[in-house]
Amino acid sequence: MAQLEWSRLCERYTTDDHRPTRSVGGWTEDKLFFWHRYVQITATAMVGNPRFPGGVAYVDLFAGPGVCVVRDTLKRLPGSPLIAAYAPKPLSRIIACELDKANAAACEERLAETPAADRCVVLAGDCNTQVDRVIHELPKSCLGLAFIDPEALHVKFETIRALSAVGAMDLLVLFADAFDVVRNVEEYYLKNPQSPLDRFLGEGSDWRTDWSSLLDRSASKVRDLFLNVYRRQLKRIGYSHFGDQQISGPSGPLYRLVYASKSALGLKFWEEAKSKTRDGQSRLW
Repeated sequence: MAQLEWSRLCERYTTDDHRPTRSVGGWTEDKLFFWHRYVQITATAMVGNPRFPGGVAYVDLFAGPGVCVVRDTLKRLPGSPLIAAYAPKPLSRIIACELDKANAAACEERLAETPAADRCVVLAGDCNTQVDRVIHELPKSCLGLAFIDPEALHVKFETIRALSAVGAMDLLVLFADAFDVVRNVEEYYLKNPQSPLDRFLGEGSDWRTDWSSLLDRSASKVRDLFLNVYRRQLKRIGYSHFGDQQISGPSGPLYRLVYASKSALGLKFWEEAKSKTRDGQSRLW
């Protein structure tokens, strides 16, 4: 069923509409498939829940143009805002932020053609400076689902902190640990206290102390160290339930999806979402 629903959504966007697209690697479909599953599961279970009179709202801080094209195959994929727009039960608000003006316009036009058109807003600009506007658009007493998908370490921890302060806000954050942190930590970040890594991890992360104690600096150990630092920071702003999923390309790990919720139920939904592969098989890990 999961595979069927994803295929149906993809079929809506097979035709070129001559708007901007985002060029991606084939592994991006795995990421979008997991998020599609999570949105479906969460919307089905939580839309209409009296605990959240403001409904289930969606936040996308790096929305892109709304459609991705796989470089090798030219397959067109619905991006994360369109996944939200076709949730099985209607989300109360869909708030998309995109830095590139042309991409923001394309995203807005595509969302306007969906069943959620009257519940969508697209903000053009840097999410780190637009976060107050994002929060202003959220319905009061809602459950928020935030998809934070930068191409590198482009989201500041203070932006995450601001989102978390609204209350129930579940997060899925792309953490560029393999293709950014592992490659750059010693050469660029270690001696620069204003580095992108410091902004991503936030004030008080004290990651250099952890780094100085790390004797085995193999790639896997470095990735684990920074995952633990990031989780520690998220705990400080109220998160208590964590999951993650490594995304790999042909040459090995690329990045990690870090899931965080203040609710055990949120984590249950995430674990269920990634329990199936795109071919419908159950995952054993």
